Amino acid sequence: MNISKIIDGLRYNTATAEEICSFESDSDRGDFRYEVTSLYRTPRGRFFLAGHGGAMTRWAQSVQSGRSGGEGLHAIDTSEARDFAEQHANEDTIARFFVIEDA
Repeated sequence: MNISKIIDGLRYNTATAEEICSFESDSDRGDFRYEVTSLYRTPRGRFFLAGHGGAMTRWAQSVQSGRSGGEGLHAIDTSEARDFAEQHANEDTIARFFVIEDA
């Protein structure tokens, strides 16, 4: 999947960013809840999510009579990126990209 988008004057591009981790739902591909979402970091250290999914996912698109599946890209802050990684990445990956303190 190659997605590029300019947000607030900054270009986010899956082709030039590093994929940190990804999530694929347990739903069948034809299900409205099926989605694939990946967390990326740009060469300048900004985070974003990119993916695709059905009509009941974060990637849904508005159409005339409701919603349809789609794809997209959303810029996120470091806290949101860490939260996503904590849910979908292993401990070594999380420690590589985020500041982690011992409890």
